[in-house]
Amino acid sequence: MNQLFINNEFIASQSTDTMDVINPATEEKIDTITFASEAEVNDAVEKSKQAQLEWEKTPEPTRADHVKLLIPLLEQNKDTLAELYVKEQGKTLASAKGEIDKAIQFIDYMTSLSMNNKGEVLQNSRENETILLTKKPIGVTAGIVPWNAPIMVLMRKVIPAIITGCSVVIKPSEATSLITLKLAELIRASTIPAGLVQILPGKGETVGTQLAQHPDIQLISLTGSMRAGKSVYAESANTVKKVNLELGGNAPVIITPNANLDKAVSYIVTARINNAGQVCTCPERIFVHHEIHDTFINKLKSQMEQLHVGDPFDASTDYGAIINQQQLDSIDEKVQNAVKNGAKLITGGHKIERPGFFYAPTILDNINPEDVAFKEEIFGPVLPVVTYTDFDDAISQANHTNAGLSSFIFSENLKDIMLATEKLKFGEVYANCEAEEVVNGFHAGWRESGIGGADGTHGLDEYYNTTVSYIRYD
Repeated sequence: MNQLFINNEFIASQSTDTMDVINPATEEKIDTITFASEAEVNDAVEKSKQAQLEWEKTPEPTRADHVKLLIPLLEQNKDTLAELYVKEQGKTLASAKGEIDKAIQFIDYMTSLSMNNKGEVLQNSRENETILLTKKPIGVTAGIVPWNAPIMVLMRKVIPAIITGCSVVIKPSEATSLITLKLAELIRASTIPAGLVQILPGKGETVGTQLAQHPDIQLISLTGSMRAGKSVYAESANTVKKVNLELGGNAPVIITPNANLDKAVSYIVTARINNAGQVCTCPERIFVHHEIHDTFINKLKSQMEQLHVGDPFDASTDYGAIINQQQLDSIDEKVQNAVKNGAKLITGGHKIERPGFFYAPTILDNINPEDVAFKEEIFGPVLPVVTYTDFDDAISQANHTNAGLSSFIFSENLKDIMLATEKLKFGEVYANCEAEEVVNGFHAGWRESGIGGADGTHGLDEYYNTTVSYIRYD
């Protein structure tokens, strides 16, 4: 698997830049990947450009028919894909299979939109002249895929590109290049023409930067950290390409006095431990009303302490490993600093002593809102809690962040829910449920959480340019 995928072929890279792939649940070496060289990136983009010029001539419904053939291939290879995914990334087997199912659902839905590429006929103040607005493929695109959901996010970048008549060059995360290259085998086994999908493992500062700066790439889509997104945004400026960014979050959770606490706790824990908390839509900051604080904390502690953490292949495991030692250390450092700064440790707060990178389910109560563990995304199984008295103040505190991806409210009062959906400055508001964006929605962030978005018809529109034609017929 230590190869590049260019023009439907697996080729050995000419680079000597390599990285060992470590199983985060066992710390055992799985494989070694080789990164793409500058010349190989240029070659992949050129082949993408030539393939795209032919592909855009194909009717959109026909393009969708080619893409649909990935569905049975994913279904037939689900067990093999999931096993490799767990070994490389550390999430549970059930979670890995669930992500593949979500990718299948995404493909099925997006291909159903292929007959819906609608232009517009616009009104004109001049006689005998018609104005037509038509959508056309943007051209060669690039996708930078994160390690925490490499299958689903890969499909979010590949499927819309191919359906709309574009091509795509993918840079997977260094941490999950193996599963991405395994998916390339399915792409090659489908009838998607050669050159439309290229996969180039590499570092962000080399391959990612080259893609962002390449003049033949018309759109670059990145899912990742705010730091990475800002770099890509700046690096793409000289070529004035379209930029699509889905970056980190710092999701607030507001729990009102009349919330159903059993449901609230269940949904919060489910969302927080998804992929060991390594999901950008996870609950990150809990604001609980002071009247119900003690009851809520007791229920939350009880449920967090019942979680089983360990072998991701064990069906009884609730969540598996943290992606690597660096991320594990980052989580622990934020927790320990919060405790030093006055937060009350309710449960957890430590690494789990066993092979692999595991962190205990953790609750930090009465944390200082200015603490880094509250102001920044922890990306781990940690729940910081503060209390509030006034609902409007809770909304204000929830909005006091440079992030704007997801937010939550738990209340049995419809007025509170409607006010929250109106006043929370986030791309997503989840009321009385866990975070689970659907394929026909629109997954997008505000402020430093992103530009543009994915999923649904609005996500497909990211891959089109528009032309306005003025047609005189007098």
